[in-house]
Amino acid sequence: MSNTRDNICARDGCRFHVELVLVANMPLPTTHCGDACRDHDWLKRGLEAMDQTPRTLAMVANLREVGRMLSARQDPTDVDWLLDFRVTSGGETP
Repeated sequence: MSNTRDNICARDGCRFHVELVLVANMPLPTTHCGDACRDHDWLKRGLEAMDQTPRTLAMVANLREVGRMLSARQDPTDVDWLLDFRVTSGGETP
């Protein structure tokens, strides 16, 4: 990547660099700095796709607060997952 801006997390308001993951022993950048920002954006896209009702508008407001909390972190690892897929899927994660 030639542009340092490409190395910044995709979540609006996040200033951290993206995670690197090893694929075939080569570090490749992800799109987000960690699980929390990735989960936040996933939830945000889901809420944007829903009909606007008082309930979904309240969820959007709550998610905005989560976004503020994520933006106030001192380190991207200060907050881990927002979603535990073991609970939502009923399965185990490795």
